[in-house]
Amino acid sequence: MTATVFAEEMGVSYPTVVRWLKRKLVPGAELKQSPDRGKWWEIPEEALTMARPKPGPKTNAEATPAKKTSKKAGN
Repeated sequence: MTATVFAEEMGVSYPTVVRWLKRKLVPGAELKQSPDRGKWWEIPEEALTMARPKPGPKTNAEATPAKKTSKKAGN
């Protein structure tokens, strides 16, 4: 099924599904490509049984490290 159909079946928005797909959270989903159609996601029916990812901040693996800034004494 397409990402649009998957979003409707899961009861979430299309942008949410795209985020899940890019983070590889949808089991069995494959990004396909052809010269005529461009790129699209193919999602198996079994993916409808997946547990929804919990909303919230990114995990440590997804977060980018913060830059450290140092201030010199006496400025």
